[in-house]
Amino acid sequence: MAVRTTVLSSAWRNVWTAVPDIFLCDCTFCSCNASTKSDSSEASKFVTLVDMVLSLHKGPLDTFTIHGTHNYHDVFARWIYKLSTKGPEDITIKLTSGQQYKIPSSLFSISHLSFLYLKNCSISLPKKFEGFKLLKVLKLKAFSSTDSDISNLISSCPQLDEVHLRYFKGINCLSIQAQSIQILKIEGDFEDLRIDAPNLVIMYLRLDMVEGYQSVPVQGDMKSYLKQTFGSLTRIVSLNVGSSFLTVIYPRPEAFTRKGIWDQDETEIQAPTLDYLTMITLNDFRGLDCEVAFLGLLLSWAPALEEMKIINIAEDTTDERIFKATKKLLAFPRASTTAKIILT
Repeated sequence: MAVRTTVLSSAWRNVWTAVPDIFLCDCTFCSCNASTKSDSSEASKFVTLVDMVLSLHKGPLDTFTIHGTHNYHDVFARWIYKLSTKGPEDITIKLTSGQQYKIPSSLFSISHLSFLYLKNCSISLPKKFEGFKLLKVLKLKAFSSTDSDISNLISSCPQLDEVHLRYFKGINCLSIQAQSIQILKIEGDFEDLRIDAPNLVIMYLRLDMVEGYQSVPVQGDMKSYLKQTFGSLTRIVSLNVGSSFLTVIYPRPEAFTRKGIWDQDETEIQAPTLDYLTMITLNDFRGLDCEVAFLGLLLSWAPALEEMKIINIAEDTTDERIFKATKKLLAFPRASTTAKIILT
């Protein structure tokens, strides 16, 4: 029996060092004891495990996923360097304890990446970054970066198909320039948005906080802003917008009317052509004039529209305001003769 066990253990060691997919989580070492000493012991065991896996793994590595709730800042750079030598195609890093993890330059040297998910991180591109030429999916959550770094990261991935940016800091003007992107989901705080993505099919857009934005760059030229934001979205099929975003692009009462947006130099800036847009969703509806005005514009821009859904009506919104807003909305002309407006 002892011999068989030894043979099995030896065989298993040889097998796991060549498995293509690795998932590591420090929850494996969690105990009921919540003491500081216990936390330190759990973290130490996990560090040993990760070091061993990255050192002994010999086969090609397709997927590497790591989840952790303890502090690993002092070993993080070492882990990423070792990981970069394996050339994985799919990386997910979710280390949620303490301050954000600064992504080492070694990660940006992994040339075969096709999927990248980073949570609780700080992103600063190395000067010699040449892009992820094969990256198709980029998901960043609870991260910090700069306008230029995030813009360059996205534009340097020629095959990028899907981008998720959630809960970020340090980005004021969010510029998305990518010919290949089809799915874009943005949820965070920013002052300005520029999108050049002609193949975009699905867009989710939500601004977390607007209280601090009393004056934003888009106020000066509303027509240009709308054209730059939506003008390139000629293939968009599904558009999901949070109400808070509208309070930023329509911050002034005089901008609430549809006429006020296009009453000057209308020949210079044409309304976006949203010929493929079939679904519009507005979240956190309050019945504000800015919301109604924006939805009215979309109704006039989308000849293939099937449904406009207004969901998650804010709790502090009165029935009277919703009734008035709905009445205005139903009165707008529609480019689509089959478009339905649904309130839930």
